[in-house]
Amino acid sequence: MAKNMPDFTLAEVLMSKFKLIALDLDGSLLQNNLEISPASRRWIKKAERAGVIVAFATGRSRDSSEPYWELVSPKAPMILLNGAEVWLNRDKLLARHFLPAEHVPRLRQLAEEYGAMCWGHTEEAAFRRGNWPKNLPLEQNWLKFGLAHQDREVIESLRKIISRLPGVEVTSSSPINLEISKGGVSKAWGLAAVSSLLGIAPAEVAVVGDSLNDLSMIKWAGFGAAMGNAEKPVKEAADYITTSNEEDGVAEFIRLVLE
Repeated sequence: MAKNMPDFTLAEVLMSKFKLIALDLDGSLLQNNLEISPASRRWIKKAERAGVIVAFATGRSRDSSEPYWELVSPKAPMILLNGAEVWLNRDKLLARHFLPAEHVPRLRQLAEEYGAMCWGHTEEAAFRRGNWPKNLPLEQNWLKFGLAHQDREVIESLRKIISRLPGVEVTSSSPINLEISKGGVSKAWGLAAVSSLLGIAPAEVAVVGDSLNDLSMIKWAGFGAAMGNAEKPVKEAADYITTSNEEDGVAEFIRLVLE
């Protein structure tokens, strides 16, 4: 059942005209080789020809999303860094939301204490622990900070600590990482900003994703689908479960929405 349309069957929900489709990238639109299948490309083009806006909602930065943006739909809205940066199209920035700068030194310290890999995105650059300059000023405009560790118990301990910091949002794109943004920032927030500007209601939006950072938009949208390879909480929250990213799950999702 679609969350914004209670008491309707799936078939009845899909009879309504969706105006915007939002696609997660990693684990959803992208196959395990980080490529987009020919079937997914074809269905994205079919959606656009049908007058549906296709947007991308990802934890990635602009630099790492750009090749897919250009390849598939260069005019598409893009929700980046889990909503911390939102573009209406390649030339129009809608919003940037910065992590409270005072928390970044603490996050960096936690990475060292727990032996976690860390990375971060500012307005100007991206940094990983391996290329983190020793004298990098931490008090700058950080859009997202990430931590990763192979031990899930370590990740859960870090989640509990970081969640207590005021003004932060904690999510993940994998069971072994954490992604930290400004409080309230999410893919749902980014989609809401784009939809509001375009005059599109949540009930007219269909989304698909696989990870916990997709939960917010799956719950917010009129029709939220989970990939066949999605994490359990994502599947439980979804209106529909499509096939996996290795089985053209996004193509199947778009076909369902359009037909």
